Amino acid sequence: MNRSDRIGSFLERCGWSGASAQALAGDMSSRRYIRLSRPDGTSAILMDASPERDGSTPAFVAMTRWLREAHLSAPDILAADPGGGLLLLEDLGDDKVADIVAANPDARDAIYDGIIDLLILLRTRKAPSLSAPDAHTLVSMAKLAEEFYPGIASQTLKPFYAALETVLEKLLSEPLTVSLRDFHADNLMWLPDRAGVARLGLLDYQDAFITHPVYDLVSLLTDARTPIDSGFRQRMIDEYALRATDDPDRLRLAFAAFSAQRNLRILGIFCRGARLNGHSAHIPKLPRVRGYFAEALSHPVFSDVAVATLAAVPEPSDDMIEALT
Repeated sequence: MNRSDRIGSFLERCGWSGASAQALAGDMSSRRYIRLSRPDGTSAILMDASPERDGSTPAFVAMTRWLREAHLSAPDILAADPGGGLLLLEDLGDDKVADIVAANPDARDAIYDGIIDLLILLRTRKAPSLSAPDAHTLVSMAKLAEEFYPGIASQTLKPFYAALETVLEKLLSEPLTVSLRDFHADNLMWLPDRAGVARLGLLDYQDAFITHPVYDLVSLLTDARTPIDSGFRQRMIDEYALRATDDPDRLRLAFAAFSAQRNLRILGIFCRGARLNGHSAHIPKLPRVRGYFAEALSHPVFSDVAVATLAAVPEPSDDMIEALT
């Protein structure tokens, strides 16, 4: 059975074969999302993740169940063909937190306060069985930039990798929690008719793993897609530390280490997408991501390697951005 026929059969079985279809904007994955609408005004989202290209559907289903058991607003799964990579999901609407904050900046503090509440709730829940990458693996993940970021000086980065691995090893000896990983304002939907943390609809969590609790805070506050000034970032770090009863200095160290790891990797991810698949929409965001990387390296833990590391990962020039787009 070809892909189109399998989708048609799935929709017929779950009673949505006559619905109109509208493709939704995707990101860099091979998954497709399609909004289905019935004449009576009801709607749902078809997630099409062909197993030949994307094997994440079972993980998405398992994480959805875990999140919903915590009374969080992951989309309800209305029908499923996990083996075929097909899910029919509750439609959480179009109101991304990123868009809400851009349209109404005065709402930012209250919304992000609620997001911090959600993150602290996640770390109190018993974690499901997920991978838990060690420090060496996390550093290896960051090395993706060596393959795809133009002008990078790989040999010069060795002292940075050693320093990063040392600090990550210490941080990962602390209590760990679930990280949803792609946790940022474009993957959070605003649901004002719900209460508390349920007002935040969750998307794109199939790659969740176990790591330090700061990981998703880093993802949120060093968001490539949404401009976040340093002053606000530091206020949110302090607020998180206060509510989680974390040591503020220790949390800032963790934030810097995971920001360095994550943002170097994102530089590689964005350039890989452009070079291999023609996904160049994120290339103009490279200066912001590299800025987050530089900010992370300003922490004293990187004082011995910061200058050489930043020289080895040059700022994105206009010529670099033009070549990648």
